[in-house]
Amino acid sequence: MIFVAAVIILVGGSSIIYHEIRKPVDSARSQSLRIAKKYAHLKTTTDFSWANDKQTSYVVTGINKQNVPVYVIISNNGKKVRIFKQSAGIDRNDALKKIWNSYNPKKVTTISMGIYKQKPVWEVGYMTNSGQLCLKTLNFKNGAVVRSVNNI
Repeated sequence: MIFVAAVIILVGGSSIIYHEIRKPVDSARSQSLRIAKKYAHLKTTTDFSWANDKQTSYVVTGINKQNVPVYVIISNNGKKVRIFKQSAGIDRNDALKKIWNSYNPKKVTTISMGIYKQKPVWEVGYMTNSGQLCLKTLNFKNGAVVRSVNNI
């Protein structure tokens, strides 16, 4: 009986902690989706992510009312919204292919859209075969490396 009570308390406590930890992410997500739908006129959303450079930005991927796939990049405070047609640059898979082909990482740890020097970019974090953590920032329009941070 004590064992069952302990398990119930443990599961219940873990659930509460998990939901408390998720609150900021869930709040950012719901606010970002609301902003993206309003300014980019999205009819469907397909992804949500965030990027951290000097400041956090949130990215909503979706399709607008004209059936154009877009990326919506929203500043942390929600005051700056940038909308980019997905066809205006390389997609996520192209960015990943470039990293795999150029650097042959052990594994890619993160990939997200962001803004670097006022331009849209793909930020790709990866681990080298020797265990170094690296970050490559790729220009969204042409895939060129605009920043490289090695051995973080």
